Amino acid sequence: PRLDAYVSMRCRLSGGSGKQICGEQVTIEAGGPLVETAATAVAPLLVPDVPVFLWWKDIPHYEDKLFDQLARMADRIVIDSAAFDHPYDDLLRLTRDVGNHDRPIRVSDLNWGRLTSWRTLLASFWDVADYRPLLDQIDRVAVAYHPLSDAPGEVAAAALLLAGWLAARLGWEVGEGGRATTGAIECDLTSGDRVLVLSLRQDKTSKQHDGLISSVALSAKSEADFSVALRDEGSKLETKAKIGTEHSLGRVLAYERRSDADRLSRELAFLSRDAIYEQAIGRAAQLVEAIRGQKT
Repeated sequence: PRLDAYVSMRCRLSGGSGKQICGEQVTIEAGGPLVETAATAVAPLLVPDVPVFLWWKDIPHYEDKLFDQLARMADRIVIDSAAFDHPYDDLLRLTRDVGNHDRPIRVSDLNWGRLTSWRTLLASFWDVADYRPLLDQIDRVAVAYHPLSDAPGEVAAAALLLAGWLAARLGWEVGEGGRATTGAIECDLTSGDRVLVLSLRQDKTSKQHDGLISSVALSAKSEADFSVALRDEGSKLETKAKIGTEHSLGRVLAYERRSDADRLSRELAFLSRDAIYEQAIGRAAQLVEAIRGQKT
């Protein structure tokens, strides 16, 4: 058992002003049974009226006493669902904790940040007025993702989050049960009397095993197709639209894989709850339940 602390001063130059911004960095190292009580050493260091972020780099196991104690102190908790080694169980647990009315937590998910470009490009299709009526005709959504090395038999969290976002924003309900097909898992989504098919497929042509998205395609009654896909070895995102026999190449954006530090820096700008993310993981959890009840 051990509990050690170190204090250092960190300074950096500010923008073009040349002024130094300095602050203290306190490092606490704990081992053995004292890990569970380390939060008591953290609490006195917190400054009143200064936002507290907890960056939890491990998988958030909510029966973990240290995580539970630190989470109670934090205004926002930063996680990375890409690190889930059991995506189904971990996503369900996260959804329950976010929706806990007695002690809800505000979550920033670095994996959600990786989907920002995908969500922006998909939403931009409907900036074209002529395309909007086709939203009510979509009957198939296909999401391809890189397989997971730790959980090769489960759908990656990023694919579930993106599908959950689409379903939540467009008012699609998750049907009961799913089914395994050749190389994919399919679930039914409903919008009124309309039934849509969601296909979640591993991209086995990729050498990557990071669980990231490789393509998303939406089809509208075989009359129109909209897609976003990684190109040029993952350095660009390209959109395409096909209406009848007419093809159009849409936008091509550089897809920059940012470091965790860059993504964390962005999350520090947010303190309020992310309602859209919470709705997306709610739908993603329903997809997990449907997949677990799948028929072969």
